[in-house]
Amino acid sequence: MNDNERVELNELISALIDGRASTADQQRLEEMLAASDEARRFYVRSMSMSASLFEYAGEMQSERPEPANVIRVFRWRRMIAPLALAAAVALALVVSKVFVTTGEPGNGEEQPETVARLSGSKDCKWKGASPEPGDELVRGRRLELDSGFAELTFDSGAQITLVGPAVLDLHSAWEAELSRGTLKANVPTEAIGFRVTNPSVEVVDLGTEFSMTAEDGAAEVFVLKGAVEVHPQRAGHDAHGSVLREKQARRFAKAGDSDVRDRERKFQRYAAKIAVERLAHPLNYIRWSFDEGAGDVAGASSNSSTDAHFQLAQSGSAASRWTDGRFGSAVELDGVPALLAKLSGAAGRNIRSVACWIRLPADAAVSGAGPILTLPLNRSAQAWAEFSWNSLPGDGVVGALRMRSGFGTTVGTTGLRDGTWHHIAASFGQSPKGANKPHVKMYVDGRLEPFSMKASGRRKMDLAPEGLAGSLWLGGLPGSSLRAGMAIDELLVADRPMTPPEIRHLVLTNQIISPDVVAAN
Repeated sequence: MNDNERVELNELISALIDGRASTADQQRLEEMLAASDEARRFYVRSMSMSASLFEYAGEMQSERPEPANVIRVFRWRRMIAPLALAAAVALALVVSKVFVTTGEPGNGEEQPETVARLSGSKDCKWKGASPEPGDELVRGRRLELDSGFAELTFDSGAQITLVGPAVLDLHSAWEAELSRGTLKANVPTEAIGFRVTNPSVEVVDLGTEFSMTAEDGAAEVFVLKGAVEVHPQRAGHDAHGSVLREKQARRFAKAGDSDVRDRERKFQRYAAKIAVERLAHPLNYIRWSFDEGAGDVAGASSNSSTDAHFQLAQSGSAASRWTDGRFGSAVELDGVPALLAKLSGAAGRNIRSVACWIRLPADAAVSGAGPILTLPLNRSAQAWAEFSWNSLPGDGVVGALRMRSGFGTTVGTTGLRDGTWHHIAASFGQSPKGANKPHVKMYVDGRLEPFSMKASGRRKMDLAPEGLAGSLWLGGLPGSSLRAGMAIDELLVADRPMTPPEIRHLVLTNQIISPDVVAAN
């Protein structure tokens, strides 16, 4: 790329972020990204940086943000599809000066945010507190592994295997810092932009496997598959960094970067598979495939004794009808007040995950922004969740996924009103201090959703809507004038939080991954 092309690329990306890009601008940007590795690297790095600033803005914000526009994924050629997926984030907020607490309602006490979990281990000996497999890990935690192997699965979907002795600090679901020891990172497409930092280098993953070692202020990076972008952390170095590709390695230190000694021997060692022990947690679920395609009943399948079904409704001009789905057939709601499924037994009071495919009309009207689905999470009157798309500009990105509960409102950043199918998922864990407030992670098309707005916890908790206990509702609730215009397919609820690999597998295959497969991988 020449200087003029770089200036043009920067202007096109800025216009896209600000929502000023015309159709011609988007086509020109697509052409430039399809034609140039340098353009794609700059684009992904810009999006990664902007997404981080966006996430931090959401954490610092208590007043309603300015409206933000949505960046949609382009349908690029397959060779650059992973990079296109990295752009599925909405950006650009003005950070308010007031700090938002995520503490328990009414007490003003800040709660730490979980960003990862210990998903596997082998012969681990820890310095200090010893996490157990399955434990959630909070932002800011330092892990000091004296010996053994520890696998961390971040909420973004990135997985790191830490080799002791090692010291790792968890900065977010998208970033960790290795100050000592060795790690091996596996970053799927959905987690493109994940970063591993060190005082001597920052590594931005472009969807790959790589290893990194750190000792005495220096670090060595080995790319096992794919590519990474590296940014030496020293004064006067080119801020754009460079790219390391498969089978390439580099050593970084304050004095500069250089070749790696014993490169081939180290590659052989780091390429070897590290076997860790994982817990096999069964997933008890109920699932509506909506594949009947005819009749007025949508039945459910389950791996437990629970059974439930939806009765399709006709009410004057408002109707629920069968339509083409993401897989097989689906149900389309057109102003129907609600569809109800009664959940029996534990399913009605212990939901911890929900996932489905939805299709909203392109530029759907506000009159169709009613609840997509509403469900109970457990016995508590406050533990419920209502999903819709955001129609309030003051609450964040219009058209993004919106979740309201007894504890407040969360709004995502990815626009859903484009007439295409999107997979949405949410997992609800307990807060780190064991309080009753659910800790929610939302995913759109398998990618962890940044937030454009988080409501403060300093508010009176709302009781669950009447008639919700033991029930799951599609569309508006009884007594409400809000209606939903949408199609829904492959709805699933489960009794524990689903992990990022499970959500990713569901998106890609429409299958629930076996716990034994998870434990063996």
